[in-house]
Formats: sequence, C-alpha cells, structure tokens
Amino acid sequence: MNKILILSIIFVSFLGFTSCEKEEIETYQDTDNIYFSNALYAPNGISEPVRDSTGFSFSLDRPAITGRIFKIPIRVQGNLSDVDRKVKLTVDPSSTAIEGTHFSLPKEIYLHAGKHVDTVDVAFFRTPDMKTNQYTLVLNLEENEWFTTKMQTKVVNSITGKTMSFIRCKITFDDKLTQPPGWFAAYLGVFTAKKFFLMCELMSLNPEMFAQKLGSPGLTVPDVTYYQNFMKRYLADQKKSGNTIYEEDGTEMFLP
Repeated sequence: MNKILILSIIFVSFLGFTSCEKEEIETYQDTDNIYFSNALYAPNGISEPVRDSTGFSFSLDRPAITGRIFKIPIRVQGNLSDVDRKVKLTVDPSSTAIEGTHFSLPKEIYLHAGKHVDTVDVAFFRTPDMKTNQYTLVLNLEENEWFTTKMQTKVVNSITGKTMSFIRCKITFDDKLTQPPGWFAAYLGVFTAKKFFLMCELMSLNPEMFAQKLGSPGLTVPDVTYYQNFMKRYLADQKKSGNTIYEEDGTEMFLP
C-alpha cells in the first residue's frame, strides 16, 4: 500500500514538472506605441488624477524670472531599445501660443536607450503680453519609423467625468497676477502686485509660497501677523524719512 502511494506521488510530481516545463511566458508582440504618460499614470502616483492637460502661471515668479522649462513625460507601450529612438511631436493648429515667441521645442526629441519613460523639455518664455492674455500650446504625438500611436482611445476620467487623449497634450499659461490663496487681506490689506513683491523682497519670501492655502507652512496666523507688523514698520520708517511708498495708481501703500 505504501509502495503504491509513493509511486502515485512521484507520478503526479512528474506530470506537474513536465507541464511547468512546457509553459512559456508570453512576450509583447505588438508595435511600440508612444503616448503621454500623465494620461495613464498620475504625476505623483498617489494624490493627483491622470490628465491630458495642465497649466501654469508666471504671475508668482519674481520679476527677474524670464522663462521656465516644462517637462512633459512620454512613455512607450512596448519594448525597450538599446538605441535612442526619435519621437515625432507636432504643434496642433489650435494652439494660440507662437513658437519662437512664447515657447520653443527641442530640435530633436528622443526616447533614450534603455528607457520606458522619458521627458520632452519645452521652454516657455515670459513675455509682456501674458499679463493680459492667456495662451495655449497643444502638442500631438505622431507615428514615425520607430513608434505607432495606436493608444488613441480616449478614456473617461472618473474624477472629472471628462475624456482624455493619450497622444494629445494641452498646456495653458499666462502671467496674470491675481490675489493668491495665501494672501490674508484682513492682515495685509488690499492685494496689489507692488505690495506683494515688495514684501517678498524685503523679507526674502518665496512668492510661490502664497499659492498655498492659509494655514500652510509660512502662512499661519503668527506668520502673517509678523509680515503685517514688519511692513507697517517699514512703510512708517520710509514715510518718516521722506520716502513715502506709493502704489502704481499713486495712492499711498497701506496695511491694516
């Protein structure tokens, strides 16, 4: 009886071994598809939704800032390569931004060797007309000798209810300065660009900090109270010395 049981176990084990030997892992057989990574993968992988459009503003940048480099992630659905592969990227006619004036693209764009994910570095230039106009840049990925664009299917964004494209990316940008979320008017008074940048310059504050909500680091009530008292003393000292600080409209700069 024991001998029969042992032989049965050996036989079953042999069948399992031979079936495992015959099983093969399937490899990717389709063409290599290029697409914008953020349309399928959230930018930070956790809290942000996937997206096919984004935007930014120069408005909270210091006046000395004349441009930005904006990195757009691209990804391949397919095989890795041991050589750089050229990516075809074109500007959509619906764009309102002017190439050479508001932005510039690299002359050659590549998905570099050994990478599934790479970036397209777009240079944006800060121009005076951005203070009154908002511009858009729409980029399209197209097929070439290296990549196909079969991932054109638009998917529904469960958060916004909108559809997205894997091969079209829209960037909106301007330099319109409006009151940022972190400006506490009860302590700092009416928001003006001159007062805002003067305060940041005098106290070495990063203007982008005010893009956060009140209560964030640097924007608690004690922080804002300190900014208020500092500016009130500064304005009073300047006025006493005969150098009254005025707003752009000619009115005296004031804090509550």
